[in-house]
Amino acid sequence: MEPRTVPVPSDLLSEGRKVLIALPWYRAASPLTTFSLLAMMDRSKYAITLNFGDAFITHARNKIATQLLNSPLEWMWTADDDMIFPWGDPKWFNTHTGLNLPDKFAGLHALDRLLSHGKTLVGVTYFGRAPGRPPVFGGGLEMNHELLKKGPRDEVRPVKWVGTGGMLTHRSVFLDIEKTFPHLSRAENHGVGQYYTSSEHDLHVAIDEVLRLCENGNITAADVVHILSRAKHKAKIHSGLGMGEDVQMCVRATQAGHQPHVDLGCWAGHVGGAVYPLNSHRAF
Repeated sequence: MEPRTVPVPSDLLSEGRKVLIALPWYRAASPLTTFSLLAMMDRSKYAITLNFGDAFITHARNKIATQLLNSPLEWMWTADDDMIFPWGDPKWFNTHTGLNLPDKFAGLHALDRLLSHGKTLVGVTYFGRAPGRPPVFGGGLEMNHELLKKGPRDEVRPVKWVGTGGMLTHRSVFLDIEKTFPHLSRAENHGVGQYYTSSEHDLHVAIDEVLRLCENGNITAADVVHILSRAKHKAKIHSGLGMGEDVQMCVRATQAGHQPHVDLGCWAGHVGGAVYPLNSHRAF
């Protein structure tokens, strides 16, 4: 499948607001998260929305994505409440994360960097919020040692999924998910799309197909078994009920024609009991 991209004109950020900075927070945010976002903000370029107080983070993400589609904005950038993003000051970023990245990478502006790629779904590189945890994207476990040893690099890699901690998504991703899986759409869910919600969506599609064929009297018992068996197999791959909401949305995006990507050069810190990865006080 060819990656889905969106042309990015050189004056994208001077044409008015096109990006919705989404804050699906449900607890107190790290002061470092707040500062890095404030330092990055230019209200002439970005709109911002906050959804908080819902302990089920999937609800917050769905509501904010719905806000995007109900607005004229083109992009949504989710920034979680425990992330530290580079915003143009390498000394500040390295001091408060301990990552000691080269200035070329520590001095990036995370959002401008992601926008420059023209990918409909792309995220920053960040690591799990515990000692020794791998980077949060599909294939991160396999790349963990290499990234910790060599550090960031100028590569945008296609992956199965990327974490929502710092994910840029074009509005077409959500629209195409609605087209591919109508039962997840705003129209079928009281105005709020269910893009991130865990559900075995392939089974829903198959059930609708069986019911439609039954209404037309054009199906046999063998057909039913074949359709539902195939859908059950796909559901195990695409929508296991233990799947994280970031993985679930990315899988649906892929099925709808949008390839997720991760930027291996744009790193963010992940705040827990410390800032991970724990490779502080060393330079790459």
